[in-house]
Amino acid sequence: MAKRAANVTAEKKRVRRTAEQIIADLQAEIVRVQARAAAKQMKQSPTSKCLLNAIRAIDAGLATDEEGAGALKHALADARKPLAAYCDSNGLKLPKPRLPRGRRPNA
Repeated sequence: MAKRAANVTAEKKRVRRTAEQIIADLQAEIVRVQARAAAKQMKQSPTSKCLLNAIRAIDAGLATDEEGAGALKHALADARKPLAAYCDSNGLKLPKPRLPRGRRPNA
């Protein structure tokens, strides 16, 4: 019995992180928290609120199921892309859009 217990502890040896690894992990966590705080502060500004409302309105327009609205959906998707890129560059997370699939209809 004692022989088996000694054998099990030898197999499950813990790998301990060095002080440098712990410091690097904590610094990465600090960067993530600062980015979240900046995004939260940006969401509070009136301009960003209007921007997010505009993106939500575009997403609502993309979600409609109307016949013959293919060209409109492609136009809304094209309008959403630069707004979403601006939000991503400033750290705001947006939900994945339901963009139209398939070929663009001839206008």
